Amino acid sequence: MQCPICRRQVNDETELMTCLAGHMREEAARQAKEMQRIYLMMMASQLTIACVTTRIAPQDVVGTFGEVYGLLENLVGKSDVCAEIEEWLKKRGPDSKEA
Repeated sequence: MQCPICRRQVNDETELMTCLAGHMREEAARQAKEMQRIYLMMMASQLTIACVTTRIAPQDVVGTFGEVYGLLENLVGKSDVCAEIEEWLKKRGPDSKEA
Protein backbone atom coordinates (compact mmCIF):
# COMPACT_ATOMS: atom_id res chain seq x y z
CA MET A 1 0.00 0.00 0.00
CA GLN A 2 1.28 3.50 -0.73
CA CYS A 3 0.29 7.09 -0.06
CA PRO A 4 -1.42 8.52 -3.15
CA ILE A 5 0.22 11.90 -2.57
CA CYS A 6 3.89 11.14 -1.90
CA ARG A 7 3.94 7.50 -3.03
CA ARG A 8 5.62 6.45 0.21
CA GLN A 9 5.08 2.81 1.09
CA VAL A 10 2.92 2.27 4.18
CA ASN A 11 2.15 -0.93 6.05
CA ASP A 12 -1.51 -0.41 6.96
CA GLU A 13 -4.46 1.96 6.89
CA THR A 14 -3.42 3.65 10.13
CA GLU A 15 -0.04 4.54 8.68
CA LEU A 16 -1.74 5.72 5.48
CA MET A 17 -4.12 7.96 7.43
CA THR A 18 -1.18 9.38 9.40
CA CYS A 19 0.64 10.16 6.17
CA LEU A 20 -2.45 11.76 4.61
CA ALA A 21 -3.11 13.81 7.75
CA GLY A 22 0.47 15.09 7.56
CA HIS A 23 -0.07 16.17 3.97
CA MET A 24 -3.28 17.97 4.94
CA ARG A 25 -1.48 19.82 7.76
CA GLU A 26 1.31 20.85 5.39
CA GLU A 27 -1.21 22.10 2.82
CA ALA A 28 -3.19 24.01 5.45
CA ALA A 29 0.01 25.68 6.68
CA ARG A 30 1.01 26.55 3.11
CA GLN A 31 -2.41 28.07 2.43
CA ALA A 32 -2.35 30.07 5.68
CA LYS A 33 1.07 31.48 4.79
CA GLU A 34 -0.13 32.38 1.30
CA MET A 35 -3.25 34.11 2.67
CA GLN A 36 -1.10 36.08 5.08
CA ARG A 37 1.10 37.17 2.18
CA ILE A 38 -1.97 38.26 0.20
CA TYR A 39 -3.38 40.21 3.17
CA LEU A 40 -0.03 41.94 3.69
CA MET A 41 0.09 42.91 0.02
CA MET A 42 -3.45 44.33 0.30
CA MET A 43 -2.50 46.32 3.40
CA ALA A 44 0.64 47.63 1.70
CA SER A 45 -1.46 48.70 -1.28
CA GLN A 46 -4.01 50.47 0.91
CA LEU A 47 -1.34 52.23 2.95
CA THR A 48 0.42 53.34 -0.24
CA ILE A 49 -2.82 54.72 -1.68
CA ALA A 50 -3.53 56.51 1.59
CA CYS A 51 -0.08 58.13 1.56
CA VAL A 52 -0.30 59.20 -2.06
CA THR A 53 -3.87 60.52 -2.00
CA THR A 54 -3.64 62.35 1.33
CA ARG A 55 0.00 63.44 1.04
CA ILE A 56 0.44 62.40 4.65
CA ALA A 57 3.78 60.97 5.74
CA PRO A 58 3.93 57.17 5.62
CA GLN A 59 4.80 57.04 9.34
CA ASP A 60 1.58 58.89 10.19
CA VAL A 61 -0.51 56.68 7.92
CA VAL A 62 1.02 53.53 9.40
CA GLY A 63 0.53 54.93 12.90
CA THR A 64 -3.16 55.52 12.22
CA PHE A 65 -3.46 52.08 10.67
CA GLY A 66 -1.94 50.57 13.82
CA GLU A 67 -4.42 52.40 16.02
CA VAL A 68 -7.41 51.29 13.94
CA TYR A 69 -6.10 47.74 13.75
CA GLY A 70 -5.70 47.71 17.54
CA LEU A 71 -9.27 48.92 17.93
CA LEU A 72 -10.59 46.19 15.66
CA GLU A 73 -8.56 43.51 17.43
CA ASN A 74 -10.06 44.63 20.74
CA LEU A 75 -13.59 44.43 19.33
CA VAL A 76 -13.39 40.70 18.65
CA GLY A 77 -15.97 38.98 20.82
CA LYS A 78 -17.56 42.16 22.17
CA SER A 79 -21.32 42.48 21.95
CA ASP A 80 -21.80 46.21 21.34
CA VAL A 81 -19.27 46.94 18.62
CA CYS A 82 -20.98 50.17 17.50
CA ALA A 83 -20.80 51.70 20.98
CA GLU A 84 -17.14 50.72 21.31
CA ILE A 85 -16.30 52.37 17.95
CA GLU A 86 -18.27 55.51 18.85
CA GLU A 87 -16.39 55.76 22.15
CA TRP A 88 -13.06 55.31 20.36
CA LEU A 89 -13.98 58.02 17.83
CA LYS A 90 -14.97 60.42 20.63
CA LYS A 91 -11.57 59.89 22.28
CA ARG A 92 -9.82 60.60 18.97
CA GLY A 93 -12.05 63.52 18.02
CA PRO A 94 -10.72 67.03 17.36
CA ASP A 95 -11.70 68.10 20.89
CA SER A 96 -9.37 65.52 22.46
CA LYS A 97 -6.30 67.32 21.02
CA GLU A 98 -7.32 70.66 22.51
CA ALA A 99 -7.96 69.31 25.98
